[in-house]
Amino acid sequence: MKKNTLIVKIEKGHYDDEVALVKLLERPARFLSENGTVAFPTETVYGLGANALDDHAISQIYEAKGRPSDNPLIVHIASVDMLEMLAEEVMPYARILMDALWPGPITFVFKKRPEISSKVSGGLDTIAVRMPSHRLALLLIELSGKPIAAPSANISGRPSPTSSRYVVEDLDGRVDCIVEGGDTEVGLESTVLDVTGPYPVVLRPGKITVEQIIDLVGRCEIDEAIIGDSIDDSGSAKSPGMKYKHYAPEADVRVYIGTTTDVIKTFYETALAIVVGQEKKVGIMTFVEDAEVLTKLFAHHPAEAEKIEILTVGSAKDWQEYGKVLFDRLRKFDERRCDQVMVRGVEEIGLGRAIMNRLKKASDGKVTRI
Repeated sequence: MKKNTLIVKIEKGHYDDEVALVKLLERPARFLSENGTVAFPTETVYGLGANALDDHAISQIYEAKGRPSDNPLIVHIASVDMLEMLAEEVMPYARILMDALWPGPITFVFKKRPEISSKVSGGLDTIAVRMPSHRLALLLIELSGKPIAAPSANISGRPSPTSSRYVVEDLDGRVDCIVEGGDTEVGLESTVLDVTGPYPVVLRPGKITVEQIIDLVGRCEIDEAIIGDSIDDSGSAKSPGMKYKHYAPEADVRVYIGTTTDVIKTFYETALAIVVGQEKKVGIMTFVEDAEVLTKLFAHHPAEAEKIEILTVGSAKDWQEYGKVLFDRLRKFDERRCDQVMVRGVEEIGLGRAIMNRLKKASDGKVTRI
């Protein structure tokens, strides 16, 4: 049944007025406390929230997104006190990490308390929890008085929304309320870290890197399931984003990794081969430095260049912008009706692990190393 979705718009000026901000969030918070669904911004991507302690509320998340029920949800909290309601045990090293990195873009996977429904954990005996640093998210959770389960606020499988307009595009009529709070800051979902064992294990890379975690607690491993290019849909997903094709636009996405010269040559030759004499459109997602060269090359083929869309992801010297705009660019290729998208991949170090993790999912493992 189509819902009459309430849109609550938060302007920049509201952030300087705590009373006005609380008043604007009162109704969305009431939806959450009464087991409704509310999409809201976090520092990573927009989330689709519902009461994590109520099975009916959780079911509405899966229904709105069209999300497989064996895909775990992340529970968002506004204080460490809320964690006591959810986690059965917190390892000493996990407390060190929480003290250093919360609130922020990192999720910890704990053994869950037995009374917590398996619906929120995808049938597992663990629970994924994070404390976002976004002011609206924290205040909304606090006002609701509930821990809030919140996967990304998009139709399952599509690129995660980093702007409220994408949330409206996907979920208007499917949820009770959408809180519009501007573009997100990080652009990639949180790092997910299993802290149930003797040392932390990364289940999904994000802005908080393996290197940062090692600096804090001395050791950190990467789960074997996210190493390599293939997508494995068998078995149980220990974390959101580990199973199923994710983050994908309608276009066919292919990722290329190699030297700048080789990648530019491949983009140039492949794009021309696709569009010459065909009614097809090609998208290229790459660094600004590559785009400058490609634009000059395609200028020699004006007819074909009209069917080639180049979108940039910042400079090759700094990957922060890449992470921030990655999902936005993938959605823009759909808006521009591209049939195939070629993407510049990066080395899997630091933030590059998170970028490549999302690109492998978006391309269904179609990664070419030149």
